[in-house]
Amino acid sequence: MAPAWALGLAVLVGGPALAQVSPVDEGRQPVRLLVGLSPGSGVDQVSRIFAEAFAQRLSRPVNVENRTGARGNVAAEEVARAAPDGTTLGIVTATTLVLNRHLSRQMGYDPQADLTPISRLASLPFLVLAPPGQSVRNIGDLSDVLKARPSTCGTPGAGSAQHLALELLVRSLGARCDFVHFRGLAGAVPELLSGGIQVYVEATVIGLPLVRENRVRLLAVTSRTRSTLLPETPTVAETVPGFEAETWLALMGPRGLAASVLAKLETAAIAVARDAAVVERLRALSAEPIGGTRTELAATIRAQDSIWGPVARAAGLTAD
Repeated sequence: MAPAWALGLAVLVGGPALAQVSPVDEGRQPVRLLVGLSPGSGVDQVSRIFAEAFAQRLSRPVNVENRTGARGNVAAEEVARAAPDGTTLGIVTATTLVLNRHLSRQMGYDPQADLTPISRLASLPFLVLAPPGQSVRNIGDLSDVLKARPSTCGTPGAGSAQHLALELLVRSLGARCDFVHFRGLAGAVPELLSGGIQVYVEATVIGLPLVRENRVRLLAVTSRTRSTLLPETPTVAETVPGFEAETWLALMGPRGLAASVLAKLETAAIAVARDAAVVERLRALSAEPIGGTRTELAATIRAQDSIWGPVARAAGLTAD
């Protein structure tokens, strides 16, 4: 039986009273919100919803800047090296926060030591997808296929959160799969549609449109409970008790934020995550708002580091 697993992504934001906590008050300097994934990705879409709400609260622009590369390290390292005044923040994924420390031996910074946890904002489950024309209709069918014959599993990139979620699913089923790593969803979809790959895992915000267009077959969601958007779709845990794999978004900042800055950012982040309009928009993307404290986030990062390090090593994963 597989233990409960969870993956994470992180969003960095400013608070409603940032004008009081930043030394850069003259001219209402815009806040830079760095996103470590490409435009249109699930993380990018969610971060832009937050950015819009933050801008209204700050009465100043919040500019989303996509800094892709090195599985989020490019954006995260720029945030880590920014002045700790609350005007440069960014998206840091769990791949970057947790997995990269075990996947990469060549990092110019430590994502846990050089970034400040502030608040976990929302979670996003994954969808387990299969080709539309095959007989696989649920996780039990998938398990039978993977055990019966050589099969191919697709991912949007080696060491990605989707890769690790699928790796854990296959291992929890006691099955095997040959992994093929594409450059994002665009490269994987044609192979999934044609049956060139037998299973693919993707964030709900990206995979759900394909499901609604009947282009792929939805087998299960990876959250602990069923999605409110997909109440008829079973969870993986209904077949594999204890299984859970979600991405989550958390507020992070540069190391060295003053206590007053950190407290106000935490308060603001929790308020934004609980704002009714933000909640509605997030749930439309199948994201579940959280709004946790910085202490809770720090504990989550530590716990997941102890889980995913051994998993990555046992699977022989490396992204260097």
